[in-house]
Amino acid sequence: MKNHTTIRIGGEAPIFLEPTDENSLVFAIKTCIDKGVKFFVIGGGSNIVVDEKLDFAIISTKQFNKVYLSKTPGKAKGLFELASKAFDESKMEGDDGKRFMNCDAGATWGNVCNVCAKNGIKGFAEFSGMPGTIGGATYINATCFGLSVSDKIHSVRYLDLEDLQIKEYKNDTNDWGYKVSPFQTSKRVILTVEFEVEKNHLIPEEEIRKEYYEYLKQRALKKHFENPSAGSVFRNIPDKGIIAGKIIDECGLKGLTVGGAKVADYHGNFIINVHHATSLDVRTLVKMIQEKVKEEKNVDLKCEIIFVPENVDICR
Repeated sequence: MKNHTTIRIGGEAPIFLEPTDENSLVFAIKTCIDKGVKFFVIGGGSNIVVDEKLDFAIISTKQFNKVYLSKTPGKAKGLFELASKAFDESKMEGDDGKRFMNCDAGATWGNVCNVCAKNGIKGFAEFSGMPGTIGGATYINATCFGLSVSDKIHSVRYLDLEDLQIKEYKNDTNDWGYKVSPFQTSKRVILTVEFEVEKNHLIPEEEIRKEYYEYLKQRALKKHFENPSAGSVFRNIPDKGIIAGKIIDECGLKGLTVGGAKVADYHGNFIINVHHATSLDVRTLVKMIQEKVKEEKNVDLKCEIIFVPENVDICR
């Protein structure tokens, strides 16, 4: 699993599956349930730390990664889904206006940005360079430069693990919050995320790509890509104006090391893998940071990264 997580930590999964489309993904999940095989679904592995000893199957969505446009909502399903991959409505020249951008759960923000750039679609630049997948970002309600995924969502197609039926969720702003989504508190596997967008062929592709490159540059300057990491370790506390990285820095914790894991010298809220780090190294470092911040600042930092299987329900 170290080859499937951005922090490069994790042992061997007894079963590793990579479905390439919705039917295959649903089949894999239903088969695991039918055979009594425990499983966990991952995306790009950017927000997780996986243990070295695993006794459950991993189902990865990374090969289930198409992005395409439709004129009407809710069409990313059934036979239309197959047909739309052969005939993408985004290729209709001069036909501008409202579109619904359907993103498979394993699609990356690079996929999305490319489709947007080629079709004169603006509004997603803040996500440029964000690791992971659309499904994972929706699950965590990722926020970049003040923009949250929930700000853009129109609907989500998902598999309900309670009755194994495919259903559609219509966005309700009351269901979302800072790093909070309705999918965190229910047994639902995200299949497709749909965004409502505006297509304008008069906007030059270069203009949109330039905006994307600016956000990529900001991430590079902050050294987000310098070392293997799982991204931001702790959640900020917006209602109290608390920035996790800032108070970790104020507590003098940058550079703190446990085994092969280290609090980055350049970002207090990043734990990086500097030398064959283990999940235990990261968990120990997380606990030390939480205790020190509580002692000096009286602030309880909550983890944003997810420890697998410690912090999740492994499906059965």
